[in-house]
Amino acid sequence: MTIELRQLVQRHTEGLSEANADLVTPVRGLYLIRRTAPSELEHTVVQPLICLVLQGCKRVSLGSGASSYGAGDTMIVTGNVPALTRISKASVANPYLALALDLDFSVITDLVTTAPEAHSRPSAQDTHHELLDALHRLVLLLDRPESLAVLKDGLVREIHHWLLLGRQGLAIRHLGSPDSHARRIARAVAILRANYSKPVQIERLAAAAGMSRSGFHQHFRAITSLTPIQFQKQLRLIEARRLIVSSGKILSQVAFDVGYESTSQFSREYARMYGQPPNRDKRAASARWKTVNANE
Repeated sequence: MTIELRQLVQRHTEGLSEANADLVTPVRGLYLIRRTAPSELEHTVVQPLICLVLQGCKRVSLGSGASSYGAGDTMIVTGNVPALTRISKASVANPYLALALDLDFSVITDLVTTAPEAHSRPSAQDTHHELLDALHRLVLLLDRPESLAVLKDGLVREIHHWLLLGRQGLAIRHLGSPDSHARRIARAVAILRANYSKPVQIERLAAAAGMSRSGFHQHFRAITSLTPIQFQKQLRLIEARRLIVSSGKILSQVAFDVGYESTSQFSREYARMYGQPPNRDKRAASARWKTVNANE
């Protein structure tokens, strides 16, 4: 089954115009991923998701732990957390291939509400095979858009069912409870993600989470490992690096676009996070683009 799923993902992604790209599918939150070379260490803020690696290898550091995920391995993330990731095994001949599906809080809520007994505890049996089968059937339907429109919601629901019965089912269950700390903090995180370049009042975030200011700070840090300000700063700097690598904008414009009023402050914080100033990444990106253009 994993081999067939790998072949499907490879076929769907090999037509992408960029060598390293994600295919956004008609299924909300479902992405097919391809990388043709090992990557540098990348900072990201991961949201709740499941990622199934089908070929190649990826190394991920979450909090104090680090893990490698190879073909057939599944990574499940149950919170909005900062991460360091690196594609460690990929090539043009054998690209890194994976699929990722964002966890849907509303689906989880519906499952644990309508069938609480079925989802109150992890299953005594391993549900990995059933999970792979549901993912496989969902990707198969990408070739049949009319059937996909009819069946995708049911398959996404089935996938969440098997996840709730898996070894991280209890943590996923908390995401479905509107009153859980994880779900409350997720509402504040959604505001930060949508407004990362703008000043956001802590009072607004605490109100969205339904917490006092002090309680919000405590639970936000417990769940994300960062303060709200640190979380927003990571979002800004991650987007800044993407713009530096992929656009022709000057650094002052990049700094302004992600919410900085001071270019010098932007450069200091960028260097602190990435280990080198942004102008060095800008020069490296320009050199890569010149090489690509010369070879075309």
